[in-house]
Amino acid sequence: MKKKLVCILLCAVMLVGCLMSTGCSLTSGDATSTDTSGTENQSATRTSMTLSLWVPTDESTTEEALYLVEAAINSVTQSEFDTAVKLYGIPANEYDAVMKDRLATIEQRVIEEEEEAKRKRQEQIEAAQRGETLVEETTEYVNPNMDGDYSLVVRGATGYTNLERNQLDIFLVHGMDDYKHYVDNLYIQNLNEEFSGSSKILNNYIYTDFIEAVRTSDGGVYAVPNNHAVGEFTYFLVNKDIVESEYLDPATLTSLESCKGLINDIATYYPGVVPVYGEYSPSYYQYWNGTGAVNTFSVLASRIYDTTPIEKVTFDNIFSYSNFTDNYYLYKTFKEKGYVSTSATVPEKFGVGYITCTAEEIEKYADDYHITVFKKPMGSAADYTQGMFAVSTYSKSVARSMEIITLLNTSTELRTILQYGVEGTHWKYDEENPDIIVKLDTSKSEADITYKMNLFDTGNVYMTYPDFGVSRDEWQSSKDQNLESYLPATYYFLANKNEAGDGPIYLNDDNKALFKSLDALSASIYARMEAMTAEEFKAAIPTLKMEVDKADAFNKLIYVPSSSDQALNRTEENGWLPTASIAHQWIQYCISVYGEETYNNIMNAG
Repeated sequence: MKKKLVCILLCAVMLVGCLMSTGCSLTSGDATSTDTSGTENQSATRTSMTLSLWVPTDESTTEEALYLVEAAINSVTQSEFDTAVKLYGIPANEYDAVMKDRLATIEQRVIEEEEEAKRKRQEQIEAAQRGETLVEETTEYVNPNMDGDYSLVVRGATGYTNLERNQLDIFLVHGMDDYKHYVDNLYIQNLNEEFSGSSKILNNYIYTDFIEAVRTSDGGVYAVPNNHAVGEFTYFLVNKDIVESEYLDPATLTSLESCKGLINDIATYYPGVVPVYGEYSPSYYQYWNGTGAVNTFSVLASRIYDTTPIEKVTFDNIFSYSNFTDNYYLYKTFKEKGYVSTSATVPEKFGVGYITCTAEEIEKYADDYHITVFKKPMGSAADYTQGMFAVSTYSKSVARSMEIITLLNTSTELRTILQYGVEGTHWKYDEENPDIIVKLDTSKSEADITYKMNLFDTGNVYMTYPDFGVSRDEWQSSKDQNLESYLPATYYFLANKNEAGDGPIYLNDDNKALFKSLDALSASIYARMEAMTAEEFKAAIPTLKMEVDKADAFNKLIYVPSSSDQALNRTEENGWLPTASIAHQWIQYCISVYGEETYNNIMNAG
């Protein structure tokens, strides 16, 4: 790495949450005001402070570039908050390990220093009892930024204090597993007071689902997620020219079933047009298996829409859903007739098709196709926790740290400095469009760029530019997409691994063997389904359903204790364990959310 980046190496299972949110219901996440009302009042009593900001960066980033960016950040934060910021850039491939090690090191150091302080105090007491006075030895100042495997960019802002030896303020958290690690080890601060107080403006800039997706079982939000597009749509497209020539009503052509006659006509009368394009996958199904892969076929499934409340989630035999069996059969018949193309390259013309992409990408089809949303973007833990700013337990000030984080989520100025560098050095505004920035020193190759950051690691993406030469207007479809995205009813139930860390949260010692058996059955049945002709599959549906219904693993995984258990010989000795049942686990989850009385009232009301 060029002029090695100066970075220092001081170097609980989160239970299902108590808030369920279906869809982004607060704002579009694109507020443009940089108002920071509610932040700490700039008064004469406010003291100067230095905070640290730790971010991952590209290996090509140089020390000189970090100096310049740090100075530009300070030109904003010092005048705004009387806060100096030390910017620490760590190579992205080392970042997560460095932060974990640094926090663990500080924790150990704090413990040791507290023990040392107690020891000295005890010595002073004992000396006083003997009529002696201890003279404290003068210790040499230890630079807090020189005790790692790397050197660190350290140029203190004029008039501002140095960082304290055990101080770590703002840093980025990647993913749910790391978030869980930091929360469980008490390394990061609960930010609820900030979200309701001095940083409440964040609620107008960050989509509600992002905030709720990182809320833990104690109701706390311990990090500020960085806004970005969530998931992808799956669209159903129908050729406009063909619909018009066939004098059909496009409003009635929104599914494979409703286009059945049209598809046959296209195959007969429209040579050169692919009748059906794309892979059909039934919408809003979640499969349950021992791996937690919700899109991997299983005979145990739930159909969960974007509006499905948690008490309406059921665990069913996949062959009990006529929507699944009818459409699987129909798609198979079209494949047998040679009507279907699943090529990675989209045909020049097709009759109907399934395309999974973003709201922005689908626009290129709008002139030629009627477009219907087949499935809305479903948010996942990987989406919402991709990058989050947290305040360390060892921060000098939570409130002052949150002021910086708030600006990175609400201020285009600060957000753009951290992402793209210094105006006039790394970039400038486009002469014809001030809503576009262009890169300076274009003679350099990508490998020679001296300051390079990941767009998703530096704050709310909507507050800065999508890229050099790209207008911020390009974010609009992404913002609209997030308004359509949703947290599935099962989100909190699946957000973490189990205590053993070897599978989804519902996998335990009581049901591992059951899921192994179920997964084997699912794989066997799916292979047989794929090998069948369409008519063979249609004829086999009752048999397949019965095979699943009779499977011991299936029945024990959907088992819910009842008064008839003894008569049916459903005893613990025979392996009928409530703790093994995913259906029973789900009921307990619902009770934990609503409370038992409310949950029972909901269920009794139907």
